[in-house]
Amino acid sequence: MTSVNHVGITVSDLDRSLDFYVRVLGGEHLGSWERSGPRIDAVTGYPGILVRQAFVRLSEGRALIELLQYVGGSADVVDPDNGHAGAVHVAIDVTGLDALLTRVREEGVVVLSEPIVAGDGPLEGCRVVYVLDPDRVRVELVEPPAPVAGA
Repeated sequence: MTSVNHVGITVSDLDRSLDFYVRVLGGEHLGSWERSGPRIDAVTGYPGILVRQAFVRLSEGRALIELLQYVGGSADVVDPDNGHAGAVHVAIDVTGLDALLTRVREEGVVVLSEPIVAGDGPLEGCRVVYVLDPDRVRVELVEPPAPVAGA
């Protein structure tokens, strides 16, 4: 593996999710498409499916978030709670975590706790907190530690 290209999230309402990832979290909307036909049927495994798709790029970095709404797909709704095997979450580096949390709370976004400071491992010293996107997918906000002066 060389890098993460994108993370795909299946959503129930593409427009609502775009509002969250673009307006609320500050991502850049790179475009929206509607996909259907034999190639899409084959790759998704859903004959006759319409996929509404959009990409969001964060202000820094190359990784993308792909939002996918399957119109006419399965009616099953997955519980994305992190305690369930197979659940995933997206971790986004942010600056100004406290101001961002104030803004997301004003928008009615569920914040699962106050930020904690990671004690060891790759996130050591980072402040982290989970918020819920409109479909209850956990989004981890990660604020790296401030650079040490003279280091």
